[in-house]
Amino acid sequence: MFAITLVVWTAGASEPVPYIAMPVDNGYAIDAHGKRQPNALCARDIIWACAPRYPLRARSSDPTTWSRNAQGDGLFRLDINLKTGRVSQIRIIKSTGSAILDRASTGAFSRWVFTPGKWSAMIIPTTVRVTWVPVLIQEREL
Repeated sequence: MFAITLVVWTAGASEPVPYIAMPVDNGYAIDAHGKRQPNALCARDIIWACAPRYPLRARSSDPTTWSRNAQGDGLFRLDINLKTGRVSQIRIIKSTGSAILDRASTGAFSRWVFTPGKWSAMIIPTTVRVTWVPVLIQEREL
């Protein structure tokens, strides 16, 4: 299973911290000859990929205003230019149900680069769940 896990920021004593998991191991890819292949084969030919940056809080430092229900399951199709290996177009097959999550995902996927000449498309399912866990930060005396 290929998963991208991000811890977004550190918090003060006992403030909740978001945890995000975005599995991208399912779905399929279409090779240069138009044949369907597992995503795992295509993933080996990724030259550069960045994870989506999901905005989890408003521009406020008050934790009570931060979004705690950013979640959704989406399905995205990445069309890949065979000559350059760059993603040329992204189609949302199934929205996550949140424009913010869709925008973050498509923004990241648009920058992905694959080995040229091998893949024409990749279909990626995404899952975003935010779980708030308490963190206690203690100061130590030296």
